[in-house]
Amino acid sequence: MTGMVCRVKLLAACFGVLMAWPLWAAPPAVMEKHDSSQPVHITSKRLQADGVLNRVRFIGEVEARQGDVVIYAPEMVLYFQEQTRDIEKVEAFPGVRVVQGGRVATGNKGVYFAAESKIVLTGSAHVRRGEDSLEGDEIVIFLNGERSIVTSKEGARVKAVFHPKGDRP
Repeated sequence: MTGMVCRVKLLAACFGVLMAWPLWAAPPAVMEKHDSSQPVHITSKRLQADGVLNRVRFIGEVEARQGDVVIYAPEMVLYFQEQTRDIEKVEAFPGVRVVQGGRVATGNKGVYFAAESKIVLTGSAHVRRGEDSLEGDEIVIFLNGERSIVTSKEGARVKAVFHPKGDRP
């Protein structure tokens, strides 16, 4: 009977940690909503613009910064809406790193969707905040919310590491 009680307590503790700790979200006092109306600052070694296709390609050590979000990649393509010329989406590859506050996310490819203020990382996707981490084949990060979605290919598993922050014996 005591083995059963220990298993129930362990399961309850694990569930509590998972429910109380959103990896991508900072504490409410620190986390601000991502403001996609702010200007986007981009630096790179080269730029190729195509007005017919409504896109701009940045090549070589690309750094894109908007508010508190910074995206680093070897290459980045911005797609614009034809009518408004607003950024519709941004693709970053091969190998992307996204930094927002104390959170760092990486993947083989990243796509930022401006309308939804979300980033989709694919291919060995990984999110780290302090010692805690999540891994999967795809991670969807909602910049304006305290949530993310991690999925893996069929037959593969999502991996998570959480370090309790409470008092330790």
